Amino acid sequence: MAENARATLTADARTVCDLVRTTLGPFGANKLVIGTDGTVTTTASGSLVLDSLELDNPAVRLLKGAASDFRNAHGDGSSTVVALTGALLDEADRLSELGLHPTTIERGYREALGVAVDRLERSARPLEAVGVDAVARTALTGTRNPNTRAQVGGYVERVAATLDADDGFDADRVAVRSRLGGAEAETELVAGVVLDRDPVTDDMPRTLDDAGVAVLSTTVDVPRLGGATGRLNAGIRITPETFEDRAALGETERERFRERLDAALDAGCRVVVTGRSINERVERTLANAGILALQRVDEGDLRRIARATGATVVPGLDQVTTEAVGRANVRVTRRAGRDVTSFESVGEERAPVYTLFCRAPDARSVEAFERSVESALAAVDHACRTRTVVPGGGAAETGATLAVREHARSVPGTEQLAIEAFGDALAVVPRALAVNAGIDGWRGLVRLRVAHHEGRDAVGVDCLFGETRDVLAEDPIAEPTGLKREVWSAATDLAVHLVRMDAELPASDLSDDEPAGREERR
Repeated sequence: MAENARATLTADARTVCDLVRTTLGPFGANKLVIGTDGTVTTTASGSLVLDSLELDNPAVRLLKGAASDFRNAHGDGSSTVVALTGALLDEADRLSELGLHPTTIERGYREALGVAVDRLERSARPLEAVGVDAVARTALTGTRNPNTRAQVGGYVERVAATLDADDGFDADRVAVRSRLGGAEAETELVAGVVLDRDPVTDDMPRTLDDAGVAVLSTTVDVPRLGGATGRLNAGIRITPETFEDRAALGETERERFRERLDAALDAGCRVVVTGRSINERVERTLANAGILALQRVDEGDLRRIARATGATVVPGLDQVTTEAVGRANVRVTRRAGRDVTSFESVGEERAPVYTLFCRAPDARSVEAFERSVESALAAVDHACRTRTVVPGGGAAETGATLAVREHARSVPGTEQLAIEAFGDALAVVPRALAVNAGIDGWRGLVRLRVAHHEGRDAVGVDCLFGETRDVLAEDPIAEPTGLKREVWSAATDLAVHLVRMDAELPASDLSDDEPAGREERR
C-alpha cells in the first residue's frame, strides 16, 4: 500500500520532470503553457516552464521550490536537476515493485553518487585546456545562432579576465538586462551600469562626460520646517493660518532646497540617482540647474552605481559632499523604442562593473535568452572558482554510468539493484540531449557507451550538429566540474526525499475522522 501511495503522491511531480527533460539542450522542445487567467507562454527554457506551472500538488510545489532554490544558489543547472530527479523517481518506482524498501534505495543511491562523483573528478580537465568562452557557449542554450554564441562567449570571457575569481560574478559586479526589440546579435557588453530608467523630465541633459554622481536613498523634496525636538517622540509642526503665511513658508522651504542644491553643485554633483521618488515641485529646479535626475532605482542598482562610479550612498541631498560624489560618463539613449540610462566607469582604479544588455526580437524569446545569458555567467563563475571542467554533451554522465554499473557488480545484496538504477538514471541526460538533437536516443547511448568503453571519455552529444563526437576537440563543449557535482547531489537528495514519502496529511486537521479515500492513499 505504501508503494501505491508513494506513486500517487509523486505522479504529478514525475510528469513535470518528464516535461522539463524534453527542454534540455539548445534544441529543447517548446512548451505552450496556458495560465488560469488565459495568459499564454511558450518557451523551451526548463526553468521558465517550472515558473509558469500553477499546479497545487504538494510534491510539485516541493519540486519547484527545490529547483528555484538551486537556481538562486548556483545560477544554472536547475533543469538538469529536475530531469535527473524524475529519472531517479522512475527507477525508484521500479525498485519498489521489486520489493526494495525506501531505506535500501536511499543507501544504494548514496553509494552510487559517491562513485559517480569520484569518476567525475577523475575526468576533469584544466579550465585553460578549453577556455572560458567554451564554458559560456555550452551554457548558452537560449540561442542556436553560432555567431551570437561566439559573441556572448567572448563578452563573458572578457568579464572573467577582469574579475577576481574569489569574489566571483556576484550581482553587484555583473548584471544582465534585456530589452524586447532588435536581434540577439545586438547584445552588447557595457563597462558600467545600464538602467531601464529615463530622466524625470524631458528637458534634463542626456549626455554628461565625467560627471559627478550622487546616489541617494531617500525622497528628493523641499525640506519641511519643523521636525524633531530634544524630547523623545516629540516634534514641532508649523501650521500657517493665512495665505500669506503659507506663501512665506513655501518660499522659505524652497530657499532651503536651493541652498542644499547649490551645495551639492559646488561638490561637483551633476547627476542625482535615488531609490525613492523625486517630488514634482523640485523637478524643474533640478532641470534648470543642469541636473540629470533618476528616481525609484532598485536597491541593487544603487549599489552597482555606487561601485561603478566610486560614489557613497547617502540619505539625502544635504549629505552630498565632494567625498560622496562619484564620477561616470552618463548617457541617455533610445533603445528599442524606450530610453535607457547608462553609467560608464571613469578611471581604471575602480572595481569593474559590467552589464550585459541583451536584445531579442520577440517576447517569446527575450526572457529565455536573458536567463540563458545568466546561466552562462553562472557556469563560468563555477569554472573560474575550481579551474576545472568536464566534457559536456552527456559525456560526464555516460562515464559515471559505466563506473557506477561496474561498482554495482561488487556489491552484495539488494543494494546492488539500487546502485545500478542510479547509473541508469544518469543516462537520461545524454539520451534526452540526443533525442532533442534529432538522434535516436538509444542508438546515441550505445555509441557513447562504446566510445567510453574504448577509453574515449570525452565523447558526448553535439546537439548543434546532431552527432556524437569528442566534445573537447574543435569548438569544445565543457561544463564546470563543481556545478555538475552539485546537480547530481541535489537531484539525489530531492529524489530520496520524495521516495521516502508515504502519506499526505492535512496540517490543519489530524482528527480520526478521515475523509473518504484517505485510507487508500496511505
